[in-house]
Amino acid sequence: MYKLANRRSLYYATALKAELTGLQQHGGGRHHDYNHNLDTAKQKVRIVVIGAGIAGLSAAQHLLSHGFQRTLVLEATERYGGRVNSQKFGDTFCELGAKWVNIDGSHDSMYELLRNAEGLTKRLKQPTRVRYVHPEGQGDQIKVPPRMVELIDTLFRQLCRGFKVRDKVKNGGDLQSLDNVMSYFQSESEKLIGTSFKEPAEQLMARDIFQSLFKDFSSILGCCLEYVNIQHVTTCPLKQETNPIYVPTGLDNIVEELTNDLDVGQLQIGKPVGQIQWKTLSEPQSVGCLDGSLYQADHIICTLPLGVLKTFSSILFKPTLPLEKLQAIQNLGFGNPVKIYLSYKRPINRWLKSNLRPLGSLLQPSDLSSGCNPQRSWTQRVVEISQLPTSQHVLEIRVGGGYYDEIEKLPDATLLEQITTLLRQCLSNSKVPYPQAMLRSNWNSSACYLGGRPYFSVNSSARDVQSLAAPLGHVVPTLLFAGDATALQGFGTIDGARFSGIREAQRIIDYYNKKLSA
Repeated sequence: MYKLANRRSLYYATALKAELTGLQQHGGGRHHDYNHNLDTAKQKVRIVVIGAGIAGLSAAQHLLSHGFQRTLVLEATERYGGRVNSQKFGDTFCELGAKWVNIDGSHDSMYELLRNAEGLTKRLKQPTRVRYVHPEGQGDQIKVPPRMVELIDTLFRQLCRGFKVRDKVKNGGDLQSLDNVMSYFQSESEKLIGTSFKEPAEQLMARDIFQSLFKDFSSILGCCLEYVNIQHVTTCPLKQETNPIYVPTGLDNIVEELTNDLDVGQLQIGKPVGQIQWKTLSEPQSVGCLDGSLYQADHIICTLPLGVLKTFSSILFKPTLPLEKLQAIQNLGFGNPVKIYLSYKRPINRWLKSNLRPLGSLLQPSDLSSGCNPQRSWTQRVVEISQLPTSQHVLEIRVGGGYYDEIEKLPDATLLEQITTLLRQCLSNSKVPYPQAMLRSNWNSSACYLGGRPYFSVNSSARDVQSLAAPLGHVVPTLLFAGDATALQGFGTIDGARFSGIREAQRIIDYYNKKLSA
């Protein structure tokens, strides 16, 4: 079926080349019938979208809804949806990538797409009991007052919104603590602890809770916070919505809403791209795949993940991308969030009464050079162990901090042994059973992603995002870039990915509206 669709697409590409050449020769910018010529252009313009994630599918849907029928999406893997990846596991669905959709009334948001999805069950995330414990087996002896947790959570949210940063810059205060996000968090949290808690024991407990929240923040980005530019907090603060929406049957259901208007010839999977010919005087623009297929295009929208661009941008594009864009690609950071799911034969609530947050030190990047064995220390980066709300048998484990590469490479048996040991220590219960199955993310080791979520590294800024997002082409936007790393609004999120895809599709639409109405 895909071979037939491939041949059909190549036939279209050959036929459309001759038709579009005639349109360009006779158009001249002067048309007595604007609507007729615009409709003709929509039928003949060839647009290739590279990547069938949220950005690519949103771009294709937007183009098709505006009549650009020669839109083709090429996806390297055997599935579409990008880093929205829902898997049936145990008695529920698990999200290896994006999980929550924030309530947002703006046009073309993921919330609007989800809200309009007919027949799809949506639920609000409900508050859950979380118990802070020490994995040394003292979980039952040390009680963390709920009021302390609520206060520290409120204080930390203020830090995440960057209020203190703006005050420091305005007043010329201790700018050394703004070197990176971790320096900022540690400096400000120590001041807050000193003013909010007087007893040494309370201060120690408060420090542990802050450290846990630091790990939570780093688990979202998938990196050590020492590597994150403070501008990440001020330019694109993380939204920590209390009651976001989730889909019990898998967030990838929302992807189906984006593919309804795409037929087999317009969405082709298993098509890893080998070369993008985007500018030449002697040859037409084209996208070549590793299977030998070639697709000519008038416009190319590239939504490749930042990790892939970092590794292959110097050889993937012909001619080479401008230096400013290559530097932006290298400057921006790309993290690797890790999720682990465990399925148990019997109901979990027999031994787990609430979600767990292990307290403990967050190891610094300096530990990487100290000979620290990641197989012994990765459990110190566990942020939370929680029972999925739609399941009686599945646990979700989120991990923060560093060593993501090493965690992905750990053998299943080793990982299961160590996470079970951690659970037994946190619960002071040596009879916590071993799980019967495990599911875990592997974004970093996947050649089609090479990581998970972009962030502002200490070497990057908002200007790099703008440089990456800038289209190429002197007059005609021939090579365009979309994806969550190209959107300041919603940077690194599925909302940012969707917005960026629609943004670049609209750029092409605006070009023809302006050109043919002149």
